[in-house]
Parts: sequence; structure tokens; C-alpha cells
Amino acid sequence: MTDVWNQQPYAPAPGTAVCALDDIPDGGAKCFEFGRAMRPFELLVARSGSSVYGYYNRCAHMEVPLNLLPTVQTGGGHLMCDHHYARFRFTDGLCVEGPCQNESLMPVPLEQRGGKVYIGPRSS
Repeated sequence: MTDVWNQQPYAPAPGTAVCALDDIPDGGAKCFEFGRAMRPFELLVARSGSSVYGYYNRCAHMEVPLNLLPTVQTGGGHLMCDHHYARFRFTDGLCVEGPCQNESLMPVPLEQRGGKVYIGPRSS
């Protein structure tokens, strides 16, 4: 499978530091921007315990960010789209409720080292 996230403008390179693990509340998510433009690369990082999951912040239903406000709505291990109320699982980005059911968010690989979260290596 070919990476698609890294073909987006301002996509961070593998190895780029994102945040400390503790910056993401357990059961929550946070958005991080890369690049200085009207539409920077937006990375959603969701956390469940010591696991983190990364997604390009674009709804699978329409090309809009999931969040309207700086905070990202979460609940029960799901990311929620503020525009269409779709719910996406943390673990694989699959939409389980809403207008884009069975479609997925674009994954961005993450890795952890020393309590910090980094962009992971590209998939092959």
C-alpha cells in the first residue's frame, strides 16, 4: 500500500517530533499543524492508554477538518466530526456512524520514543 498522507502539502517527514505523549489526554485527541499556509497539514493524534493513532485531519465524507474549534471531539474511543456527526474509531479510523459509514480517515504512522510521539516511517 502506498502512503497518501505524505503527498499532502506540508506533510511532515518521518522522524518529525509531534508532541509528548502526556500532551494528549487519555481517551482524547489533539490537532497539530505543520507548515505555514492558509491550509497547513493538520494531524490528528488520538490516545488510548499508551497507544497513539494518527490521521490526516480531513473527514472521509467531505474534504473538511473534523473539528470546527481547536478541540477535537472524542468519546468512547471515537473521533467525531463536528460538521456531519460522523464517528471514527481511534484504532483504524473507520467510520462506524454517519454519512461516510465504512469509509476511513487517512492514517499517518506514528511511533513513540522516550515519552514523545514522532511521525513514523512510511509504509511499504
